Amino acid sequence: MFFCLIFGFDKLRRKSGKQVYVCPNCSAADVYHVKTNDCFTFCFIPLIPCGGTKEYYECFTCGRVNVYAPMPYAPANHAPPPKR
Repeated sequence: MFFCLIFGFDKLRRKSGKQVYVCPNCSAADVYHVKTNDCFTFCFIPLIPCGGTKEYYECFTCGRVNVYAPMPYAPANHAPPPKR
């Protein structure tokens, strides 16, 4: 019998879906807080995290990566102002 076992290192990315930000590059409300770790993988399954966690903000529309938090997304309120 012959078993081919594959192991190595890969990046594990986790996207936070809590708060959406506005991209300063393309003005899309598609910027998320992303955390990445280098992980030891066995048969393409991440098993052991290696090294520190890297955190950044990435726009999933244009691909821009930013270390600092951009402006939070605030949808426009189209309701008329209250009358006095």
